[in-house]
Amino acid sequence: MKKKKKKRRGGMGIIRAILFVAALCVFLYSAYQLYIIYHGYAAADAEYEGLADEFTKPVENKEPDSTPTPTPQPVQSEEGQVVDIIEDADPPVEVDWENLKAINPDIVGWLYVDAQNNINYPICHTTDNEYYLHKTFRREYLYAGSIFEECLNSGDFTDPNTIVYGHNMKSGSMFGMLKYLRGQEKYDSAPYFWILTPQGNYRYHIYAAFQTAVDSEVYNIFTARGKEFLEWEKRLQAASEVSNSVPLTENDFTVTLSTCTSDSSVRCVVIGKCVSSTKPVKAVKPAS
Repeated sequence: MKKKKKKRRGGMGIIRAILFVAALCVFLYSAYQLYIIYHGYAAADAEYEGLADEFTKPVENKEPDSTPTPTPQPVQSEEGQVVDIIEDADPPVEVDWENLKAINPDIVGWLYVDAQNNINYPICHTTDNEYYLHKTFRREYLYAGSIFEECLNSGDFTDPNTIVYGHNMKSGSMFGMLKYLRGQEKYDSAPYFWILTPQGNYRYHIYAAFQTAVDSEVYNIFTARGKEFLEWEKRLQAASEVSNSVPLTENDFTVTLSTCTSDSSVRCVVIGKCVSSTKPVKAVKPAS
């Protein structure tokens, strides 16, 4: 009787070992990436926790969200037609510009969103859009980065459309809560945000909130106001997920708040026009 030859299993064992090691490497790498992400969230929360208390104070000791809704004041043309509105109100906070500017002269403003008052941050501006993507307003590395203004904008909010960027942090910090302004109920509760600057405090009435392509016309940088700019505003208002009747004019000062979404080709934007009687003015650069 011939003895049966035993099948060699060495080759299969080696393959299984290689697959196991590969799977282990993938698991460890994924775990490390998760650690980096959540460590970044914790670091961001630690960096920005108490920031508003350090550099701002409520106006006249009022709670920031207690400012009553103002009565709109119509602006009329020479023919008596209502062409715009003024909605003045007290700013929610006062900013300690002296200490902020001493920390970083790149800080050009402070953003406060009425309906999401955890969006309460300084705004930086420099010559490129990469620097503050992962650096704090103190110029230290942090994945969450800073709230920062588009480098092609002037830095003083006097452009027809000023774009302000922030990370969509899953912890809810930075612009993580911006997406909720696309809800009608949230919008109706407080459709305003503020840009506070050393030159003046500017109140913005939101007239559009929606998701858009990363290369959409939302990100147009206008060199001048006029008919083309007004038509652009009207198209954005028509695309808005929140209905509103905010009047738009050729002379508006618009600010676009922008953040990423889970889809790398899509952005969430919230867009408002300045409705305070105080309008953005050119910043005076300090003498060198």
